[in-house]
Amino acid sequence: AGQVIHAGRQPRAMWVALLGSLLVINLSMLWLYPIDAADVFDNIDRGRITARYGGNPFYEPPRRYAQDAFFAYVAWPDYTTAYGPLWELLAAGTSRLAGEARLANVLAFKALGLVFYAGCLALIAGILRRRAPERALQGVCLFGLNPFVIYETAGNGHNDIVMVFFILLGVWALLRGRFSWAVVALLAGGLVKFIPLLLLPVAAAAALRALPTWRRRLRWLLLVGLTGAMMTLALFAPFWRGGDILAVQRRATLFTASLPALAQAQLEPGLGVDASQRVVAAVAALLMAVAAGYQAWRVWRSSEWQAPVRAAAHVLLFYLLFTCLWFQPWYALWPLALAALLPEGALARTVVLLSYAAAWKTIIFDDFVYTGGPLPSQAWRETLLGPITLGVVWFYVAYRSILTWRQQTARREIRT
Repeated sequence: AGQVIHAGRQPRAMWVALLGSLLVINLSMLWLYPIDAADVFDNIDRGRITARYGGNPFYEPPRRYAQDAFFAYVAWPDYTTAYGPLWELLAAGTSRLAGEARLANVLAFKALGLVFYAGCLALIAGILRRRAPERALQGVCLFGLNPFVIYETAGNGHNDIVMVFFILLGVWALLRGRFSWAVVALLAGGLVKFIPLLLLPVAAAAALRALPTWRRRLRWLLLVGLTGAMMTLALFAPFWRGGDILAVQRRATLFTASLPALAQAQLEPGLGVDASQRVVAAVAALLMAVAAGYQAWRVWRSSEWQAPVRAAAHVLLFYLLFTCLWFQPWYALWPLALAALLPEGALARTVVLLSYAAAWKTIIFDDFVYTGGPLPSQAWRETLLGPITLGVVWFYVAYRSILTWRQQTARREIRT
């Protein structure tokens, strides 16, 4: 601490201390039994469907392979995979390496997450050392040492860190002017989980703004469109059997702990289950499209290097707070990586506050909403769960919005 920091760069000893601490903490968390979800076991089981049985997790649910040693641990036995082909290929490869032992499989899938976690740290450090070297150590600490990130990645083995890596890789490419690679990286993330696809308008706006003529812009759009289509087809090809491979019906009918879930619970008595789900899902999709378009427009108007980072963080925040149908605590990982790239401010504070609020979701459900016996009705459950979990973040966002509006109004009055 007594060493002098020159030219905005932190002493090497600080980096050594940080990385050593991260290594020790994460390796110790590998031994934690997954607490708040059984996703790691679902991932293992579906990896084994592909690798061990030659099956297809896009068409065959785990119950078809009920003889497998991991089937007893699966939380979604009657559903096909909700992830993309890139993840299923990674899961199959990890399963082949892990073999048959239960502990070896759990550790292998957690270790896979740690590989991408390390990649996230490297990208955060690389971006900030190039763009804001005085904040490089701070940014890596904000994400890498965040207890929530460690708990959900090394502890519970969620695969969201893989998707986050590709989001950061896309940002890294975007900030270096490698726009085609940025789109490819986001598409790769979308082939793990669809969320990075929401950021494609932001990346496209940054690219089109940088290209000097509409001729080059149209050529670029055509090139990345063809590349993306070929990449998607190549990764889906090993699993394709015709028909519906995406199983979108599962995600379109799952509502919990969110603003759409609250709305759907109130509409269901009057509209019925199917109609209320369709209406809420359609409105949420429309709002999300408007929000992504607005953030893309802001990037188009700005030359600041942080503009696409801020816009991407806003898109993810808007999705999680207002349009996500099925909210789970580990989703708060997504914008945290982008907040680590930004200076301290309202946006970064909102992201950190979301991770804190999300961490309470399991406790709130177990201790206040469901205390044993029959599961409470959906209307009662969702009327409480979303507002109690995310209410503090909704309140902070409303407060900041009102404050910003008042400040802008005061500045306009001064100018006039």
